[in-house]
Amino acid sequence: MDISRYLTIHYTDGTSETFVFPKQASDRFDLMKKLHTAMTTDRILIETDASLHVIPLCAVKRMEFSPVPDELPDGIIRGATLSG
Repeated sequence: MDISRYLTIHYTDGTSETFVFPKQASDRFDLMKKLHTAMTTDRILIETDASLHVIPLCAVKRMEFSPVPDELPDGIIRGATLSG
């Protein structure tokens, strides 16, 4: 059974949305490519049921992904605790 992934987007206007989706990458190399693309683009594209959401990153305060992928690019701080 595949574990669902969650993405919560917190917008600059104080609102947030959570999307639930299946695993997107076929292997760790595909995952690294997708992470690189996501970190270098100016928008997020999310297909839901019968809609395509185009979310400009200038409207996003932060994003939370869960669970954390096993493979992450260099430069990620690991093992942190959110305080406050």
